[in-house]
Amino acid sequence: MAMVLCVSLVVFPAFAESFTLKIYGNANLDSIIDEKDIDYINEIIKGGQSRTSFSDVNGDGKVDEQDIKLVEKIISGTEENLTLIDSANRTVTVKYPIKSLVSLNQHSAECIKILGEEGKIIGVEQYVADKKDFFPDLSKLPVVKSGSNCDFEKILSMKPDVAIAYGWNGASFVAIEYAKSLEPHVTVIGLNLYQPKNISQEMAQLGYLMGKPKEAYDFISFYETYLNKIAELVSEIPDEKKVRVYLEQNKDFAAASNGSALNDMCSIAGGNNIGLGLAGSSPTVDPEWVIKENPEVIVKTANHGNKYMGYEKDNATDAKELRASIINRTGWQNINAVKDDRVFMLSDSNAGKPSFFIGVAYLAKFFYPEQFKDLDPEGIHQEYLTRFQRLDYDLKERGVFAYPKPA
Repeated sequence: MAMVLCVSLVVFPAFAESFTLKIYGNANLDSIIDEKDIDYINEIIKGGQSRTSFSDVNGDGKVDEQDIKLVEKIISGTEENLTLIDSANRTVTVKYPIKSLVSLNQHSAECIKILGEEGKIIGVEQYVADKKDFFPDLSKLPVVKSGSNCDFEKILSMKPDVAIAYGWNGASFVAIEYAKSLEPHVTVIGLNLYQPKNISQEMAQLGYLMGKPKEAYDFISFYETYLNKIAELVSEIPDEKKVRVYLEQNKDFAAASNGSALNDMCSIAGGNNIGLGLAGSSPTVDPEWVIKENPEVIVKTANHGNKYMGYEKDNATDAKELRASIINRTGWQNINAVKDDRVFMLSDSNAGKPSFFIGVAYLAKFFYPEQFKDLDPEGIHQEYLTRFQRLDYDLKERGVFAYPKPA
C-alpha cells in the first residue's frame, strides 16, 4: 500500500517537544500556547517554577496575573498584540489582527496560502508574479520587490500593517535592513520558512500571527508524519551502508554543504553527503574532486527561471538534456553513480521551500528504492497541492519534479 496517508486534523500537535515556539506566552517552552502555559505561570507566581524566556508576556519585568490574562487572550484569539522572536533574532511586537501585508519572500506567500489567508496579501516579490501556475491569484498583485531590490516607497504608499521578509538569506539579516526603511510605519517580521530544521517553528509563529494556529499545526502534523516515517526507516540503515551522495545545486559545480537546505534534506533521507564539511553552504568544487570522491548517487537541483523543471513544465525534455550534460562531463563516466545509472534531477520547487518534505521523499526513493518502495512522493505532493494549496493541478498531467521518476 502506498504511503499516502490522510492525517487527521488536530488542534494540538502530538510532537509538542519537536521545537520551542518563540512567542511570548509560551511560558513552558514547548511548541504551542495553551492552558499548560497558564498552569506554568501560576507555578512561577507561587515559586514552584523558574521564569523562562517567554513567561513575561507584557515585558514589564514581572510574571504575574496580567501575564496570565494575556495568555488567555492568545489562546482565545482576542489578543491586541503579539510579541515574538523572529528569524533575524529580533524581538518584534505586532498589532493584532493583521489586516494587510506585503510578502517580500516567496516562502511566506506559499505559507500564507496554506493558512488560507492570502486575501490579506497586497504586494509580492517578482518570483511570485512569475509563478502563475502555482500562484494564480497572488501573481496578479503589485510587485514590490525584484531580486534584492525592494521598492520601499511603493510599500509605504500601500500602507500595509506588516511586511514579511527573510530573517537571514545566507548573506545578510534582511529583516534588519528592511526595518530601517519601513519601520515604524510598517512592522517588519523576519521569517525564513525554507530551512528544514526551523520551518515548523516559523510556520507555527506565522499561524499565530495570521490568527490561524490550528491550520498551521494541521500542516506541520501532515508533513512531520511523513518525515517521521522516513526517519524511522532510515534509522534501520547502518551508517556504513548509507549511500555516498554528491549534491549539486542550481549553479554548476555548486555543492551543498553544511548550512544548506539541500544538505539537511539529504540527512533526513539518510544520505551521506560527500560535500559535508566543505567551507560555506554552497562551495564551488573541482570536477576532479567529484571523480575522486566517486559518489554512489548524484542529485542536482534545477529550475533556472522555469527552464528545466517545475510547475510550468509539461514534459521532461529539458530535464533529460540537463541530466545528459552531467553524465557527459569529462571523466564522469568513471563515477559509480553514472555507471550505475543513479544520476537524478530534482526540481528546486521542493528543495529549500516550505514543501521541502516532498523533496525529502524523492531523495529517500533515490537513495534506497527497496526500503522506500511503498513511499509515494508524487502522491504526497498531490495531497499538498489539493489540500493545502487548494490548487486544481494534476501532477499526472503536468509538472516535472524528479527526473528520472523513481519507480
